[in-house]
Amino acid sequence: PVPPPCGRFPSIPEHCPYPNQPVLLIYGHYDVQPVDPLEQWHTPPFDPTTKGDMIYARGADDDKGQFFSFLKAMEIIYSKTGSLPGNYKIVIEGEEEIGSAHFEELLSSQRELFQADSILIMDAGQFARGVPALVYGLRGLAYFEITCTGPVFDVHSGQFGGGVPNPAFSLIKILSQLKNDQGQITIPGFYQDVQEPEPWEREQMAQLPFQEESIKKELGIRAFQQEMNYTPLESMTVRPTFDICGIWGGYTGSGSKTIIPARCSAKFSFRLVPNQTPSKTATLLLEHLKSIVPPDIDYRVEVLPGIEPIITDPHKPIFTAFNQAIKNHFGRSPVLIRGGGSVGVANLFKRYLVPDSICMNGWGSPDDGVHSPNEHFSINDFFRGIHSIIDFLYEFQKSSQ
Repeated sequence: PVPPPCGRFPSIPEHCPYPNQPVLLIYGHYDVQPVDPLEQWHTPPFDPTTKGDMIYARGADDDKGQFFSFLKAMEIIYSKTGSLPGNYKIVIEGEEEIGSAHFEELLSSQRELFQADSILIMDAGQFARGVPALVYGLRGLAYFEITCTGPVFDVHSGQFGGGVPNPAFSLIKILSQLKNDQGQITIPGFYQDVQEPEPWEREQMAQLPFQEESIKKELGIRAFQQEMNYTPLESMTVRPTFDICGIWGGYTGSGSKTIIPARCSAKFSFRLVPNQTPSKTATLLLEHLKSIVPPDIDYRVEVLPGIEPIITDPHKPIFTAFNQAIKNHFGRSPVLIRGGGSVGVANLFKRYLVPDSICMNGWGSPDDGVHSPNEHFSINDFFRGIHSIIDFLYEFQKSSQ
């Protein structure tokens, strides 16, 4: 392992004895999300508990269980053959859940430690339980906090209401002007760089087993509010979005308190698709706010760290090798999908190492409760994943020759 020069850098063991064969880098992380609210857990979150086919624990799926399947696959191969079939670099990180704070520093300064021909990120999952997936793209993220101010302190709404500007109204008005009723973002120039999904991608998404009614029931919603001319699945994976993540201000305690608040704030995000960038999104947003916010409304915007989107080539050998391996043990080929979320290390790998041979994979299911109480992982899928990885390691060497 590479000793960390500072911070909590990842461990990077490697096995590269074959000079004429490609190098495969495998990434996973061992850090986890906080367990709060602890009272909602049915079992101790750091004491793995088995119930039927499921193992319950924080990190059971994200990402200890999934990455452990890869380590077990390598262990099995080595125990039976005394060697491994190819060249491997393994990156085990401990800061993924806090944005990989030190990862880029190490990657940019010691790129040779990570140099590889293909990259496998073991931090994705199945499209649905029993429907394995290979992920070839992710959306990016632009994130902001806005604060509107009114009087220098909270004032009596009976004494000043009707005359003093209310920052809550100001905030609501600003946010409401960033998206229309058709689900379209109204910032001029926002869609200028958007890369539309390819026809084959839309055709493939239309064939995916997206259980719209069951998902609505599970989430407790009456309907999806997708962008006009796009399906809910397309809107949640391959199209940019605007979302208010949190909003606060004024009096929120019990009973009533008749005030005009001094300030109100909100956090909001844009999910970005290929060719969009957080920096340009910030520029467009700030210019738009200048044009729509009246001069008598005081506001400030903080630009928070963002992530660029990523898309890779799903026809590279790493995908074809995994396709056959998964089919051998799950009884069906994996679906090719783009994810709606963001994984910062994927973007860093694309920028510094490999532009188009990055595959994201995992064995967890959407209903495993990652980042939530009672996170769990299928033991059956864990073992099917191990056998799939064993086959994949051999298939990858053959397909790369």
